[in-house]
Amino acid sequence: MAAIAAGRIGKELSFGFPEVLDAIRLCSENLVAVLGVELFQLTPAGLYQTVRLSGYEHGRNKGPQVFAEWPEYLAISNGLANEFVTNNPARDHQIYVLTTSSWEQFCEIVRLNKR
Repeated sequence: MAAIAAGRIGKELSFGFPEVLDAIRLCSENLVAVLGVELFQLTPAGLYQTVRLSGYEHGRNKGPQVFAEWPEYLAISNGLANEFVTNNPARDHQIYVLTTSSWEQFCEIVRLNKR
C-alpha cells in the first residue's frame, strides 16, 4: 500500500494518521532514514503550529561511517519514528512531517558539518 500525503507544508509532504506509518514503512523499504518527526496542528488562522517534535537523536554525533552500516542505522531511526507516531497519534486538524535522508544526503550533511 502506498502512503497518501495529506498535503504540503512548503516543500514538505505532510501525512495524517495512520498513513504516516505507511510512509515510514516505504522509507525503510527504499533505504531512506527518518531522522525526525514533527506533529503540527492547523490553527483557525490557517497556520501550522508545532504540537510535538520527536526527541530521538539516534546517531547524530556518530552515524554510520560506511554504507554497510546504513541499513542498521535506518532500521533503528525508522523504528524510533514509528514508535513516536504510535505514541502520538494525530488528532483532527493535525499532520506529520518527516525529516528524511538517503545515504547520499546523510554523507553530504556530515561533510558540510565537518567544515
